Amino acid sequence: MFQEYYTAVLTEVHSNERLKAVTNFQHLSDPILKERALKKWIFIEAVNAYLAKNGENRRGYVEFIYDALEQMKPLEVHRDLDCYKALISIFPKGMMIPQNVWQHAFSHYPKQQDCMVEILEQLEHFGVIPDTKVQDAIEEIFGTMNNPMRKYRRIYYMTRKFQNRNPYKLPYDLPVDPIQLAVLALRKMAVDLENELKVWKVSRDENSKEKLFIASAQSPLQREMIHTHPESKPIYVEGGYRVWLRDIPQTYFVMRTDTDPSIFVRPTEEEELENLFDFDTIFDSEKPKQLALKPNVHQQEEGTILGMCITETSCKDSLISWIRCLQEANPRLESIPIVFSLATPSKQALVLRSEGMQPSQQSTNSPDPS
Repeated sequence: MFQEYYTAVLTEVHSNERLKAVTNFQHLSDPILKERALKKWIFIEAVNAYLAKNGENRRGYVEFIYDALEQMKPLEVHRDLDCYKALISIFPKGMMIPQNVWQHAFSHYPKQQDCMVEILEQLEHFGVIPDTKVQDAIEEIFGTMNNPMRKYRRIYYMTRKFQNRNPYKLPYDLPVDPIQLAVLALRKMAVDLENELKVWKVSRDENSKEKLFIASAQSPLQREMIHTHPESKPIYVEGGYRVWLRDIPQTYFVMRTDTDPSIFVRPTEEEELENLFDFDTIFDSEKPKQLALKPNVHQQEEGTILGMCITETSCKDSLISWIRCLQEANPRLESIPIVFSLATPSKQALVLRSEGMQPSQQSTNSPDPS
């Protein structure tokens, strides 16, 4: 039902030059943002067209709202509060307010109340915070003591309470530029406060003029660990792993080395079996056996992280270009063997050697270049 009105408005926009000028959105420079603004405008116009055609009767408006809710995510308006307000405005005002105690007790107009609760459920699911105008609209439609008002108050209380608790909070409207998305993802994952983010533009090949971006995250502490890294031990580049910025995925790669055995002492299998039933309680006195270095934020039990990156193509050639860019601030990388162990269909590892920086393939089952 909603799709018919949306298609009619969309056809009118494409056929009418005056509407094209109205919906051109000259203040927006990015074509993707223009397209989103156009979809929002057509969505609201489709709701207004339904109201203009059906008048006060509004027969089948509950089914129209359910159909519109299903179409909101494909039309990319599911995070826009104005579109939800347009759907709420379809409900007739005043006629569904309970007038006596029996109507209060037996949920006056239950089908319409469930429809309003469904709007609020979807609004909450996509992280949209309702304002007081939504409360005023619900009060004009159903009164003050009903299921939609109870649902609104719970959403309003909880979302306002936790909206600023996320330490890695993303902007409400994510950017469309892939470079900005990559920087946001790296800033979210990098825990070192001294972390430095850099973006390089590299050519796809020698004859191509097209520039591809490489976003890298590395701190001075990580560069110092590379400087003291022994040349006999290889450094691994692994990935691609996936991180999500809401519903937008980003593929990132990690440069790491093996764990320092002097920091993380792991018991052998025989020692684990011997101490299987040797439990320490709170009443046992703690006696330190030896001094141990405290690991920094980059030294984990799985390995020591020396850098992260997000490339535009997520291919092996872009990672080799990333290593070459890192060599400007980390000249020691030229003499350290680097093993590329990537999640590729061929299950091959690339070993980057210092002689001419030519990669050679090697099986991932034996990644040691020596």
